[in-house]
Amino acid sequence: MEKSLNSVLGQIDDRFEVVVVDNLSNDGSRPVLEGFARRGSIKLIQRRCSRGKGRQTAVENSEGEYIISGLDMDETFKPRLLSFLDFYHKKCEGKLLRGKWQGTVVAPRRLVSALGGWRNLQYSENWDLQKRAAKLGMYRWTIFLLTEGEENPHPERDTFLGRTRYRYITYRENLRAGHRLFQPGEHVGLQKRVTELAAVIAFPFYGSYREGIAGFTSNEPEYFVDSRDWWYDGTDAERERERYKTLLAREFP
Repeated sequence: MEKSLNSVLGQIDDRFEVVVVDNLSNDGSRPVLEGFARRGSIKLIQRRCSRGKGRQTAVENSEGEYIISGLDMDETFKPRLLSFLDFYHKKCEGKLLRGKWQGTVVAPRRLVSALGGWRNLQYSENWDLQKRAAKLGMYRWTIFLLTEGEENPHPERDTFLGRTRYRYITYRENLRAGHRLFQPGEHVGLQKRVTELAAVIAFPFYGSYREGIAGFTSNEPEYFVDSRDWWYDGTDAERERERYKTLLAREFP
């Protein structure tokens, strides 16, 4: 948590404000966040909420002209945030841009407001917002690696019950958002089918957000913008270029 916040704060200046919404965490994060808040480094909101509601709460407690969301505190960020924003302003100005792999989103406040903001979803909250932006022709995505690596272990999913609970909530929220549950060609065994049935039974008791483009896929080539000239930080440019080519080939085989 502390390392993550420092990796963001170390590359921005007073043009930025950092709003952190803490979902009443009990993993030791709260005193760390409260320390940052006392020093005036962040604005801290503490309340029980879903991920989507947390993102929207941060928007409602911020003042900037642009919203940068998805800088989650279980990841450490490379010094590329300003390059990412430069790319946004030069190539995607006015639209909602998603940086693939981290789920980082940049958009003007007025667009987020016009779209209705993030919904009260625990998963698929970004996809749901992207779908609405795409309906207006205002969605783009790119490959832009902002994080140092996979630092999101989720130990709560290590047990059978933990994995089942995670899968159930994911299926339920995907159904609410109109997102497909399974990838093409994915093997769907009995356990997944049973969990799917439980989600199908439960989701009518929650709000449904199915409007937008039917069959929307956030990685469609029509929405892609090439960022290869922006995301190298100069430390190992050749290796990074090769990594970009690998990721690009994975997206567009």
